[in-house]
Amino acid sequence: MQTTSVKNIDNNHSEWKNILGFYKDELDVFKERLNEVAQKNTGKEIMQMVEHFQNQFVIQSENIDILLHDINEHVSSLASEILHHAGHIDKHQIPEHFVLQERVEREALIFVGIKTEFMKFLSKVM
Repeated sequence: MQTTSVKNIDNNHSEWKNILGFYKDELDVFKERLNEVAQKNTGKEIMQMVEHFQNQFVIQSENIDILLHDINEHVSSLASEILHHAGHIDKHQIPEHFVLQERVEREALIFVGIKTEFMKFLSKVM
């Protein structure tokens, strides 16, 4: 049986949680900035963009919450493997790990795209 160290897996999970937590914090800051824009601007076009970003921020926040939940579930599901293999995990038992890694990477790309779009918007209206 091929195994991998739990440290490798745990480090990934911790890194992912930190990254996603940072994105959640940034979304909170973006929401505050968006509220400032909404209070200072009442034009129809700007308010449509405010609504667009509000929706994007809600969707991304929900997606991050789901991903964090799935990461935590994965960590829990690996606990018995860790106990049975003295701190190691059967490599055949962790395909979900790579799926989660792809999801985190995809979320990062989406987040960067939204952030870039939002920063351009802010530069026009502030």
